Amino acid sequence: MESSGMERIYRLADFIMKLAYLNLLAIFYTVIGLFIFGFFPALTALFYIVRKWLTGYSDIPITKNFWFAYKKEFVRSNVIGAILFLSGLLLFINLSIAEVVNEPIIRFSYYILLLVTILFACMCLYVFPVYVHFNGSMVQMFKNAFLFLFVQPIHTVCMVAGVIILYFMLRFVPGLIPFFSMSIFAFIVMFFSLRKFERIVRVADSEVTQA
Repeated sequence: MESSGMERIYRLADFIMKLAYLNLLAIFYTVIGLFIFGFFPALTALFYIVRKWLTGYSDIPITKNFWFAYKKEFVRSNVIGAILFLSGLLLFINLSIAEVVNEPIIRFSYYILLLVTILFACMCLYVFPVYVHFNGSMVQMFKNAFLFLFVQPIHTVCMVAGVIILYFMLRFVPGLIPFFSMSIFAFIVMFFSLRKFERIVRVADSEVTQA
């Protein structure tokens, strides 16, 4: 029992160290990509590594695989990031305008825009998990990321709750940001995304078998 307990502590400590190293790696590659060009490739590589861990490949070389994904997806991930950023910016501008204009129709549109913005933010959480998990076109990726919002919504609720808890934890202890902000975020999002992906695949396989 004592040996088993020590083994669990060792595995937990090892996992925490891996999360910290992965977070530092993501920050480093964001910086060498001049921030604006490095962030989304680093985020993609981060999700790529976390997906590997969660699907049973916990002992893969982190640096080698991170660099592989960062380099391979550099251009495409930046295109995806640009689309998300510009779409989010457009929604934010329209939402800000609708909030201050006193015209009744514009005021009503504020609530519609707010709903669209919330759905867009939730969809963004699925974009990179879908990107690293499935093969497909960019259009299909965005379509799937949106549709996944409405499949087993409890997973989306749990994911959002986990991200919110992480946000307040990092606000309370900002010293954790350089070591765990991006890596724990990716772990939370990928964990719940994989549960949903696995469920969808099982249902699809079941329907094929019945057919």
